[in-house]
This record gives sequence, structure tokens and C-alpha cells, in this order.
Amino acid sequence: MLFLKTLIDFITTPSHFLFLLAALALIMLLLRKRRSAITFLAVSLTGFIAFGFTSLSEVMIAPLVTRFPPIDLTVAEPPFGLIVLGGGMNETHAQYNGAFMDLIDGGEAIPITVLLAQRYPNAKIILSDGNGTAFPPAPLRPTDGMMRVLKAFGIAADRVRIDTQSPSTAARISNSLRLIGNDRDQIWWVITPAHRMPRVIGTFRKENFNPVPYPIDFEWIPPFDPGYTYGLLDGLRLTDMGAHEWRGLMFYYIDGKIDDLFPSPQAQ
Repeated sequence: MLFLKTLIDFITTPSHFLFLLAALALIMLLLRKRRSAITFLAVSLTGFIAFGFTSLSEVMIAPLVTRFPPIDLTVAEPPFGLIVLGGGMNETHAQYNGAFMDLIDGGEAIPITVLLAQRYPNAKIILSDGNGTAFPPAPLRPTDGMMRVLKAFGIAADRVRIDTQSPSTAARISNSLRLIGNDRDQIWWVITPAHRMPRVIGTFRKENFNPVPYPIDFEWIPPFDPGYTYGLLDGLRLTDMGAHEWRGLMFYYIDGKIDDLFPSPQAQ
């Protein structure tokens, strides 16, 4: 089952699919099927150009990023706690290079959590990340780095609860709820990249828990500009990122992990 899921994930990632078409074109050429080879190669190159260089990639990511608006701190009710799903930190690189932080996608979560923890000094903090394996070992796990940075900014360790080895969004949410325990009726804010927020909120709601979304790492801002161009890798990255989340929403909906295919800010 895991192999099948991995295979589906690979094939339905646009950049991988376009590469496979190019590989098929080469195979068809070796088999002297020139017309099929030209067709596969034409579709592959067209896809790479369209999703890599043009703003077509924004069509995939824009609805996800804009689904949940950012919090207005001037009117928001103070949180009882902060849930950080994926901290965007590479602690292995940070430790090896002697850097204070080495941030990857979603890395805004760490400085934002520090600022919110200082703004709301009584707020509890839950850090949830991992890949489901024992690698990297402590103290090189992402949550180890997140905890290290929080402590460096004076955040008391007794405010923080940690989930170190959740391999998926659903697992992180399940383990975060376990750490929340009897405090489920309190106001919790969930901090995660904006494009992941619909699936995160939908999964929480399925567990009868409705946190306040605090989206970060906005990969796109309106308005849509059909004439905007990207570097090839940047465009493909946005396309793959959007496809990953739409695929995740569909699988979670089919599997019963969410009740709405595209969860909205207002709970149904």
C-alpha cells in the first residue's frame, strides 16, 4: 500500500510526469516509433514551458494560499496555545555549519512563533514535525532545532510540548491533539504554511477541534498576472507544491480524514 501511494505521488507530481513523458519519447525513438516519440516529447516540452516559465503555476497554488486570511493581531482573541505544524528547519545543516538557524520551506514558523510567544507570554506551545523514522537522530531533528531556538530567545521549556516523529499531516494533527489533552476547549492557533492550511483545518475539524488558522509562508499574492514569468525551477516548484496539496485534499476526502473537499474559513 505504501509503495502504491509513493508511486501515485511520484506520477501525479507534474514535473515528474513531464520527465516521464520525455523518457517515453526516448524509448519510442529507440523502438523506431517516431510519431509517438514526437508526440510525447512535444507534450513534455509544452508542459515544462507552461508550468515552468509562465504564471500557469499560480493557478494551482493561488486558491490554496488565499483560502485562509492572515490573523489581525489587533482584534484577535489571545491564544491559550500555539500549534506549530512543521517548523521548516534543517537542524542537521545548522549544527554542521555552526549556524543559528537553517530554514527551509515554512521556516517563517520559527521566528513567528518566537514573536507570538513573547507577545502572549502565557501561551502554551506545541511543536510537531518529523518523518516517521529515527533519522536524523536527536539532537538533529527539526523539533530539536525549533526547541533550541525558542530557548535561545528566552522561551521557557516548560511551555513547550514536542512531537518529534510524525510523518504526515494527519499524524501531526493526531499527536498534537494528544498533547493538547484536556485543553481542547481553549483557543489554539495553528501555524503552518498558507497552502497547507485547508487540509490542516479540515483534518482538525474532522477531529471536532476548530483551531484559529495562522497561515504563514505565502507563496503567491494577488492579482493574477498572465504575463508574469518565472525561472524554470521556481515555476515547477510552485506547480508541484500546488499539485501535492490538491492531491492530499482529494486523498484525505476519499479516506474520510476531512469532510469537505476544500475546507473554508467558516466551519460547515
